[in-house]
Amino acid sequence: MIKLLQLIVVVTFFSCSNEKNKNNNLEDVLYNSAIDNRSTNYNNNNTSDININKKIVGYRHLNELIKSKTVVKELDLVEYYDENKNQFLRDGDEVFCFRFITDKIKTANNIKTTLLRIKDSNEDGFGQLLDKHNPTRELINENRVKKSYYELFFNKKNDVVGPLKLNNMYLIFYIDQRYNKGTVKDYISVQDDIYDRVYKINSEIIKNQIIDSLMVEYSENGKTK
Repeated sequence: MIKLLQLIVVVTFFSCSNEKNKNNNLEDVLYNSAIDNRSTNYNNNNTSDININKKIVGYRHLNELIKSKTVVKELDLVEYYDENKNQFLRDGDEVFCFRFITDKIKTANNIKTTLLRIKDSNEDGFGQLLDKHNPTRELINENRVKKSYYELFFNKKNDVVGPLKLNNMYLIFYIDQRYNKGTVKDYISVQDDIYDRVYKINSEIIKNQIIDSLMVEYSENGKTK
């Protein structure tokens, strides 16, 4: 039992030592590559701890290479969305709406009257209203709306909400679409999130490729100092 424990200690020691040496070699390679490519204004006299500074310079250089080589194509985003739709389910009911805002109650009431008339008569005039008042587009989730506003937005009978007074402004909401909890979010609404995910995946691949390439280059050419 004692011999077994001693063996485990020895194996662990050498494993840690090898990992440390590997990391040190990588830091040297990254630093030398940075100097060779003049990607930094590193000066040995800037600090008393050369090793720490070399590490900073090396990994800064690595990050610069990753950023310059990582590419995210539109097709990558669409494919990720199609293959991972189950990750983009709504966690609650949502409404997509247009938010009109004005500082005059009369204008607010006129906007509401026009919206109700257009809705009830199906007359063509919504585009003109958008051009005139330039409302913002908002997606409101039932889990992130004030309780006092819940009934206003998630009562299925109401498509026009307001005017609601906020400070000295009046808000009118026109609900254009309703989505149930558990349905899949559309691609446009999650595009930024998908981009971040795909960029992280692609940059990790690029990172490993860069490290492998540099390790081979500097080992074969004897450039590691």
